[in-house]
Amino acid sequence: MKSIKRRVYDAYATAATMLSGPPVQANEPVTGDGVEVIPLSAPGTVRLELSLEKRFYELAQSTSIINWPELSLYRLQNARVVGDQGNVFLKDGRWLSVCPSLNVLNPSKIRRPLPLYSRAVTAPAFHLTGRDHENHGHFLFQHLPRLLACRDLPQFPKRMRVLVAEGHKKWQSRYIQKLGLAQNEDIIECDEGTLRCDELYYVPQIRDVHSQVCRPQDYLTMRECFHRPGPKTGLPVFISRADAPDRHLINESEAIASFERVFGSCRVICLSKVPLDEQIEIISRAPLVVGSQGQAFAVSLFAKDSVFVILEAETHNPWCDSFRDIAIICGNEALSLYSGTLRREDQSYSFPVKKLEQAWVRLRDLLNNA
Repeated sequence: MKSIKRRVYDAYATAATMLSGPPVQANEPVTGDGVEVIPLSAPGTVRLELSLEKRFYELAQSTSIINWPELSLYRLQNARVVGDQGNVFLKDGRWLSVCPSLNVLNPSKIRRPLPLYSRAVTAPAFHLTGRDHENHGHFLFQHLPRLLACRDLPQFPKRMRVLVAEGHKKWQSRYIQKLGLAQNEDIIECDEGTLRCDELYYVPQIRDVHSQVCRPQDYLTMRECFHRPGPKTGLPVFISRADAPDRHLINESEAIASFERVFGSCRVICLSKVPLDEQIEIISRAPLVVGSQGQAFAVSLFAKDSVFVILEAETHNPWCDSFRDIAIICGNEALSLYSGTLRREDQSYSFPVKKLEQAWVRLRDLLNNA
């Protein structure tokens, strides 16, 4: 059920759109009173060699192309940040819409700033919320790189507030603090109201509009912070989705049994039940990490010289491909296996056991002969 605060903001957005149309958008190039645009980096392209998939599927060539645009930091005076997704409004009332993640939004439904239910943020603040903020994968893959990209700039304050979505500070602050980006007391939650920011720093997601993957260098920075170098002395890890609300691998227990028939014992973990430091240790030591596609595979940022196998129903799902690609960027090998089965209404699916076990055997033979 919507809160009273959300209902007030929704009603105001509807009324404002009826009276004057959707909010005026500030697209590239953004200019105006209280707007400073600081160049960060040039556009770039990387071609990833999918060597394990090439061998597994016996392909002549297998690559993935990652593009990212020219990147800028926006320093905004007297900006307004609205709602837990943090839509940004400039001093003159325009909606800042330079991030590729905003392209899917309906401007007529964007919540707008209101004096009611508003709070002041007088210290410099960095915008680290946005669409899909509640998902570990999107937060680590698409949001944290925004802050990493500008932290060493001379113009960037040495200490500032960091704005995250309401209800997610507890887990997001663990990553933010481990990367040395902010202290816990400097992390502020955006609720359903308005934040009045005297000085706001904003970086769009560092990815092409058609891609889910950002600049490789930012993932390497995270891996260097998270990964614990050492021998691969741990068991293979099977990441379970038993604790997930949807997108289950329906026959997960059969999939685990088939894996163990080929590779021997494995460690089955639900990441929601494992503290972050223990996750990092387990993944750093695991020679092989497998499981069904989902945000848990953000743990590829913890690993180097491991093998990741991601199970999926569809062929070449872009979000599934991003887990494979980021694992490779971080110095691992990675492979996507496709069940060829349809998903249910809740996006759950089954993987035929015979097909999966044949894939395990082929993978084992490839790794043994590498």
